[in-house]
Amino acid sequence: MDWKRFLRALVPHAGLGHLLETYLTWSGVGIISSLIASALDAYSEIPYAAYYTSALNDAVGFKFWILLSVIGILLFCASVPVLYLSSRLPQLAGFSLRLRRFTYTFFLVAFDEGALMIGILTANFFDTNERISLLASKSFLFSDVGFFTIIALLILDSLLWLFGEAIYSQNQRGYSGVVEMLVNAPLKYAIPGYLLVTGLVVQVVVAQ
Repeated sequence: MDWKRFLRALVPHAGLGHLLETYLTWSGVGIISSLIASALDAYSEIPYAAYYTSALNDAVGFKFWILLSVIGILLFCASVPVLYLSSRLPQLAGFSLRLRRFTYTFFLVAFDEGALMIGILTANFFDTNERISLLASKSFLFSDVGFFTIIALLILDSLLWLFGEAIYSQNQRGYSGVVEMLVNAPLKYAIPGYLLVTGLVVQVVVAQ
């Protein structure tokens, strides 16, 4: 198997440049907001400063990010077989397009929220301000924000982007990457693989 060709096939039409650009945008907003809130903390006795410092705690919640991610993944599991059937039954094409676009929306919002959260946690990793550090334990439910925690979130959030951009491309209004591979895979491999992955996803969601 040509692994380089395989890995290139996994990349959606949007390209890795889009992934990097979006990360820089949203994580940059998170970092700058955290630094501003940290600076304002020195003036916490002033009402407006205390207001904007505490606002950081309400920026994004880890549970909300998980909720968006789970909904997106479940919709993804439903979108793939509908997409496959729509290629055989043209009357399903419109429904498949709307379902893929709806699925993409959840992935998009979850990815943006995750990138913002990564930016805030990165700022918290370098800034040891006591009040700002409470963000990790109260809003994000992390008792110890370390380098590997941020990397793990980075990987998970990148997977959301990968699946979201694969199921629906805003420019081409089509699909690409891993979704294209799944739809074009032989049924003897695609069906068992799909049932296995979908079963594991449902099991994890129910177990949580």
